[in-house]
Amino acid sequence: MTLHYIGESVHLADDVCDALLRYARALAETQGSDVVTVPVVTADGERRSAEFLLGPASQLYATSASHNGQEERHPAVVEELERRIRLLHPTAVISPVEPTPLGELEFDSGFE
Repeated sequence: MTLHYIGESVHLADDVCDALLRYARALAETQGSDVVTVPVVTADGERRSAEFLLGPASQLYATSASHNGQEERHPAVVEELERRIRLLHPTAVISPVEPTPLGELEFDSGFE
């Protein structure tokens, strides 16, 4: 994919681009910001790392890019971005509790 930002663009593996956009959305939802480092391919075809400042005002979008027949994947990078997303949106398991009728509750008045 080609990721566009501040008038520039860079190529990322599809899995990384998708995870990066999902993390940017999660940060925007929580009014947070973060700097992430991800692998990119420059316009010259060089493989490098790039740092992105993501936050509520990040203006990113991605477009399809032509592939050279070999799909690059970065599972460790994707897992790290997903871990950060989970930290922003923790889940809780709540067991259903049967309501107790008020007549069956015992109140401690605190008076002896």
